[in-house]
Amino acid sequence: MKYQKKPVTIEAFQWFPEETDNAPDWFKKEVNNGNLVARGTRLSVCIEDCFYVVIRPGDYITYENRKIYYYKRSSFEINYVKVNDTDRISPDDIGNDIHEFLHGGDK
Repeated sequence: MKYQKKPVTIEAFQWFPEETDNAPDWFKKEVNNGNLVARGTRLSVCIEDCFYVVIRPGDYITYENRKIYYYKRSSFEINYVKVNDTDRISPDDIGNDIHEFLHGGDK
């Protein structure tokens, strides 16, 4: 038998130091709480008991279940697609198209 992971919607933000004014509210809250620390063109993220990871411009920060995760741009763009951007999703190997997959039906 084959199984396919169900689609999950997450909050994500592609970080650029010059664009933090347009950041989502959860990002601004985490900066105020000290979980995200901007230093010039780098951003440090406190993950799991404040192990800081350096984020570079263009990397993605996600907010899932009240936790912060980060992804290099290339990894994020392979694994995630913007909601309503189904052009990047191809039919699966058993012939179901994305619309049917997202809405629970088979052909």
